[in-house]
Amino acid sequence: MRFLIEYKDFSTKEEINKSLSILDTFLNEHLIGDFHGQTFESILIRFINNAPPKKKFKLKSLYKIIAEVEIKGNFTNNMKLNITDFQHGLLKVIDVINMVSQIEVKEEMDFNKDKLLNSINTIISKAPQTNEELKSYAKKENKIKYVNTVKRVDSLIYFSKINRRPLLKRIIGVRLYDHFEKNTLAPYDYIYSQLFSNLLRRAEVKSPDYEEIYFSIGETMEQAKQSIAIDEFFKYTYSTLNLSEYNQADDKGKANMVFHSMCEGLRMIADFDHLELEKIESVIEYIDKNGIDIELIYSTAQNNNYLAEVMYKVPQSYLTKAEFKLRLTDFKTNSTGIRTIDKLDIYYAPYSIGKIQLKKNEIVIKGRNSLRAEVSREIDKLPSEYRFNINEILYGHDT
Repeated sequence: MRFLIEYKDFSTKEEINKSLSILDTFLNEHLIGDFHGQTFESILIRFINNAPPKKKFKLKSLYKIIAEVEIKGNFTNNMKLNITDFQHGLLKVIDVINMVSQIEVKEEMDFNKDKLLNSINTIISKAPQTNEELKSYAKKENKIKYVNTVKRVDSLIYFSKINRRPLLKRIIGVRLYDHFEKNTLAPYDYIYSQLFSNLLRRAEVKSPDYEEIYFSIGETMEQAKQSIAIDEFFKYTYSTLNLSEYNQADDKGKANMVFHSMCEGLRMIADFDHLELEKIESVIEYIDKNGIDIELIYSTAQNNNYLAEVMYKVPQSYLTKAEFKLRLTDFKTNSTGIRTIDKLDIYYAPYSIGKIQLKKNEIVIKGRNSLRAEVSREIDKLPSEYRFNINEILYGHDT
């Protein structure tokens, strides 16, 4: 069980109590890796000091996975570490756990209160008992927090693994973050992020409730697991990369190491979140076979006569614009023609390449119709639409 401790003093307006911050770290050191049922993944305790007489204390489910409990306290010094406030808060946690089981939830409550209470009673004897012991513990807080974060990630992974959910949302992209010096993995972090984003999207890989996968890469898995998702639209996966070997490798070797690290991360999230591994493996195999100089399909449109495809290749740097091309195929004659559309920043390409219209004699590519899109196109001096004559594309003339 993960604990989050918040604080509010209505008299001083302070929202931090140093002793309670240490209590947060202590509770998670001993409990964050333990499983206490599927209803609540975390307990948020908000200690209220000097509460107004008419204050209503919250007791509810937050985001369906967090038990939010407000409880009155009597704390003496917000700014100075003191064993009185620490011990007072620790004993109040017992009351909080008893209150959690009273929270109204839509589904049947799966919360092992007795197991958590037993755990709390066990760790009370391990807690600091004097001001000196509390100060000594505080000196180790950063190292303990580092380990706690790893335990937190492991518990989230375990929770996902045992709580299989239907795959309802399409993955639209991936992002790569590492724990190395800036630009250590450049340009391969950018190139492979773009390749995987496009191909996973085209493969229609789905997730339970997020639309982006974030990769956290470190030299060790513990280092990688210092990143945690804070929003519902993305989810982290984790992998490693040997930095010493990477720095000694040539360009091909570096690219290969980043690729395989991302493959490791994809397989990990596919395992713990029950994603469509077959589709993911097909994307991995395609990149492995074709390398990074791949012509990608950005968007398509077709009718009974023609197939129009917008194509591009990922440039070697995010600072370089990609050349977007239109490929047109005539179904009746199997003739194909290609024309350059424009050079565009991949991130802003949707502002210029929105809808593809196949008309009788021409192809029209329209940009998005929004104020942001108009401003972006104006800054880059780009048109709001592109028009191409069908015969000119296929046969080199317009009649």
